This record gives sequence, C-alpha cells and structure tokens, in this order.
Amino acid sequence: MKLNDGVRHLLPEMAQLIAELIGLPAALRLIDAWGGTTFPVSKNKRRGGQIRFDALAEVVGVDAAGILTRHFGGEVLAIPRCATALREVRDRTLRAEFDALTRDLPAIHAVSQLARRYQMTERWVWVVLKQTDQVNETRQSSLF
Repeated sequence: MKLNDGVRHLLPEMAQLIAELIGLPAALRLIDAWGGTTFPVSKNKRRGGQIRFDALAEVVGVDAAGILTRHFGGEVLAIPRCATALREVRDRTLRAEFDALTRDLPAIHAVSQLARRYQMTERWVWVVLKQTDQVNETRQSSLF
C-alpha cells in the first residue's frame, strides 16, 4: 500500500513529521513495525543506545535512523498506527481492483475474490464499494 497526497491529510501530525524527515517509504516501514507503540530514541552514545539505534536502523535503514536520532535523540517517540489513513488506502485500492476485475468478471465473482484477498466478508466488501474517497476538507471546499 502506498500513501499519496490524496490521503496524507488523514495521517497524524507525528506521522507526517516522520515522513517529512525520513521519507514516506521508511516512515511506512516504521509504522508497520512499531505503530501504536512508543520507542525511546537513543542519542547513540552508550551501549544501550547503540542497541536501540541498531533496532531502529534494522527497520528504517541506517541513514533514516541517523536522521531520527538527530531529531528525536533522548525523547520517547510515540509512533502512530495511522489506521485511518491505511484503511483509506486499502479501501481505495479495493475499489480500483473491483473496477478492473469487473471488466472481465461479474460483480459477484469480483467481490468474492476481493473478500479472500483482503480477508474480509463479502458483505463488508460491498459496504466498502458503496463508500467514496475521504477527501481533504480544504481541498474539497476549494472545488466549489
């Protein structure tokens, strides 16, 4: 799943800051690995700090870990889950896949495939298909 500017407004401020600092791909890896937890960011000076730095670098890479260490060193970083944004990306992807599948398959077969792929009930797939994209309020109001 990829987050783009269309759902960036759904990210918590901390996630937006982390993505700004280390890039969206590394931020998503961090969120996937430790979202919903806290992580004491070391200053990478003592052995315990080096161990925490290595753990962070394993998830986001050495360069990104260095950036986070310089910015948040000595602080406890609350890593958000970003559930709303990730769910919106999943739902948008599901709707796009449904559109592609129904070019060749009846809707009921496409829904059955999507239910298995996304590990949800067919009934819930229909609910998602009836929803529209969540848009940024400021962007939406400028359209009118």
